[in-house]
Amino acid sequence: MSLTNKDPLFPGQNKEISNEKLAKIISRALRTDFGKHPHAIKRIGQKTGVNLHTIKNWYKGSKAPSSGHLLLLSRHSPTVLKFILEQIGGKELWEVFQLFWDVSGEDNFGAKNPIYRDKNVPINVPIKLNKRQKHFLILLKSGKKGTAEDIANKWQVTTKTAKRDILKLKDAGRIRFHGARRTGHYEIIDHS
Repeated sequence: MSLTNKDPLFPGQNKEISNEKLAKIISRALRTDFGKHPHAIKRIGQKTGVNLHTIKNWYKGSKAPSSGHLLLLSRHSPTVLKFILEQIGGKELWEVFQLFWDVSGEDNFGAKNPIYRDKNVPINVPIKLNKRQKHFLILLKSGKKGTAEDIANKWQVTTKTAKRDILKLKDAGRIRFHGARRTGHYEIIDHS
């Protein structure tokens, strides 16, 4: 049995998405990330290795990409990636992904690429995060107050180790302490 244009490509967060609707979503995403310039189709082709005629159809919104092409596009288009992550895990998955995304500003070919910048992504000091630091950032991102004791209890480490983890996040410019010493809390630094 073959698919028709009305068949859903995959289930969305709230409803199934048809090929027609997906084609329009991908078209908008590509225009957002690559602009409306004539050379945009060629740039996408150079990055993905996909036939230019196929890309032109995606760009116009007349055809939806196959699942393989959709995954390939997500490597080069943050808006497509955001759409996919929000469909499979909700907005929270995109937000967690942004916490740990390498935002060096370089695409897979080493060229500077400003489309990989997102105002919610910390861009100053890249550090390799351990699992405790990742957990702490997720905790803060969800709006909860986190302490060194929370890290120590959750991960069975000493409070000194937990404080060192937090200090590294502060030194890297990822978090800051806000408020008085006894009543304050840590928060993620917004680099917008």
